[in-house]
Amino acid sequence: MTARKINFYLATLGAAVDQLGLFAQAKQLSLMQQTFVEIAPPQLARHCTLGRLSEGNLALYANSGAIAAKLKQISPSLLLKFQQKGHEVTAIRVAVQAHNYVGKMGNIGNKNLKMGLAGMESMSQLAAGLPESPLKTAIESLLKKQAGQRRKSDMARE
Repeated sequence: MTARKINFYLATLGAAVDQLGLFAQAKQLSLMQQTFVEIAPPQLARHCTLGRLSEGNLALYANSGAIAAKLKQISPSLLLKFQQKGHEVTAIRVAVQAHNYVGKMGNIGNKNLKMGLAGMESMSQLAAGLPESPLKTAIESLLKKQAGQRRKSDMARE
């Protein structure tokens, strides 16, 4: 059996014109994503994805504000490179679309996190209701640490 592209089968099955257009757009976006990976600095490209291409306007989504700022700076050269590669891009719009990945957040493992007063109050009530156990000891230790951090930050403000 001959290998064929999906468009052949969709056309044979009488797929709607809208669906064929959608697949064409998806293919174009995939090719543009490959081009973007080739033309953009690797340290930026891995933190970005391409969005919709509409009337020559390409949306680029960055994972952070810093990446977005750098992309905005280099967008004129990216635009020229897209055009040189044969893509009909007339403008690039950069937006931040942050992803909240566990393990990639800056606060994970940070020893200086501070608990709010309501949190400390709730933890105190929890500890008071627990029998003597390693959990109660750990919660009390956490509360002592948090109280010490609060005192240090209060003194630093004065």
